[in-house]
Amino acid sequence: MTSEEFQHIAKTIPNDPGIYKYYDARNEILYVGKAKNLRKRVSSYFTKTFTSYKTHELVNRIARIEF
Repeated sequence: MTSEEFQHIAKTIPNDPGIYKYYDARNEILYVGKAKNLRKRVSSYFTKTFTSYKTHELVNRIARIEF
């Protein structure tokens, strides 16, 4: 998922605490996380420059987000 694609769904993510799940194109879970503010936490993946290859690869593989 690109930053531009994420911007289309960013406003639908609540500012509430909860869990988020990232899925790949084959609908397999890539990652499950929790946050005090879902929108802020999920947005951080798409606005930061990552130095970690692992995180960069995770973001590149995200096809769908559930919260």
